[in-house]
Amino acid sequence: MDQPVKIVKPFVEYDELVRILTGRGMIIRDPLRAQRKLTQVGYYRLSGYWGASLKYVRVAPKKIEKLSEFQENTTFESIFEFYLFDKKLRLELTCALERIEIYLRTIIAHELGRIHPLAHLNKKNFSKFATNQALVDNNDIPSFDAWQERHNKLLRQSHEESILSHIRTEKPIPIWVASEAWDFGVLSKLYSMLNGTCQQLICDRIGIDKRQTLDNWLINLNGIRNRCAHHSRLCNRPNIRTLIPARNGYFNLLNLQEPELNKFYGLIAVIWYLVKQIGPGSSWINRIADIIDSKPNTNGLTFKSLGFEETGFPRKLFPQTLKANPAPANLNQLYDRSTQSISLIVEHLKRPDTTRIDLDSSAPFIDRLMDFASEIENLTK
Repeated sequence: MDQPVKIVKPFVEYDELVRILTGRGMIIRDPLRAQRKLTQVGYYRLSGYWGASLKYVRVAPKKIEKLSEFQENTTFESIFEFYLFDKKLRLELTCALERIEIYLRTIIAHELGRIHPLAHLNKKNFSKFATNQALVDNNDIPSFDAWQERHNKLLRQSHEESILSHIRTEKPIPIWVASEAWDFGVLSKLYSMLNGTCQQLICDRIGIDKRQTLDNWLINLNGIRNRCAHHSRLCNRPNIRTLIPARNGYFNLLNLQEPELNKFYGLIAVIWYLVKQIGPGSSWINRIADIIDSKPNTNGLTFKSLGFEETGFPRKLFPQTLKANPAPANLNQLYDRSTQSISLIVEHLKRPDTTRIDLDSSAPFIDRLMDFASEIENLTK
C-alpha cells in the first residue's frame, strides 16, 4: 500500500510572514522594520524566542499544550530584544568557554603526561567500562576504541605545526602536543573514560572533591559550547544534565537547588567557578550580572525562567558585582544630564555615515523614551 504523501509547507514571503504574525495576535508597530529583521535573522530562528509568548492550555498537572495565538501585549520589538539579550549572553559564554577549554585541556595533558607521554594511548589508564566493548555496547558509555578513531582523525586533519612536524618525522606524538588538536567533545569523553586514579589527579588540580562532578560539568559545558558554536538559543532551555555542585565554600554559599541546577543560573555558577580558577581578577561575572539585570520585558522570559529570584541577579552572593550607589543629584541636574545625552544621540544619528542598522537599533530606545514620557505625564496629572 502506498504511503500517504506528506504536504510540505508552502513558501511564504517576508511581508506575508509579518501579516501571519499580526493575525496570530503579535503587536507589530513597524511592519517594514519587522520585515528587515526577518530577512536578517529568519522567521524560524526567531520562533524559538517567541515560543514562550504563546498562549497555552494545561492538559495535565505537569503538562501544557501551546496554542498558535500570542499572549496579550506580545510585541515584535520585545521578541527581538529577547534575541539580542540571548546573543549578548552567548558571546560572553563563548569567551569564557574558550578559556575553560584551553585550561582543562592543559591540566589533563599535564597530569597524564606526568604518568607517561603516551598515557592517552595506554588502556591501563582507562576504566574497564571504556575498554571492554561488550560493556560499552550494553551500557551506552564512551568507547576507548571510538575515541581513538576520533583522536587519530583530528591529528590527521590538524594544521598545527607541532603536530605536523611529529607526523613528518614519524615520531610518537606526546599528549601535550596531541591535545592541541582536541575539541571539547574529545576532551570530555577522554576524562569520562579515565580510571579513578587519573580522574582524581585532574580534580585535585581544579579543587573538585568528586570525580563524577567534573564529568557532569564537562558534559554540560560541551553541550553549551555546541549551542554557542551553532548560535542556538541559551535562555529558557534546560541544561544538558542537571548540574552537580562541588562541595566547597563557594557552592555551599550559593546553596543551589535542583531548579537552579537545571537552568541558566546553575550554568553561570559553574562557569564562574572555573573562570576564577584561571583568572582570579576576571570581571566576567560583572558583565554577566549587568546583562541579566537588563533582561527585556518579554512575555515568557522571567528571571525565574533563568533560575534566578524575581529580583534579578543575586549580586550579594557575588560581591564583586555590587555597585556603589552614586551620589544623589537634584532633579534639575538629572534633567540636564538626560537632555544632553539625548541631544548627543540625535546628533550622532544625523551624521552622514549613520547606517540603517544604527537607525534600527534606536527603535527600542525610542520605545523606552515614550514609556518614560507617558509615566511622567501620568504623574503630573
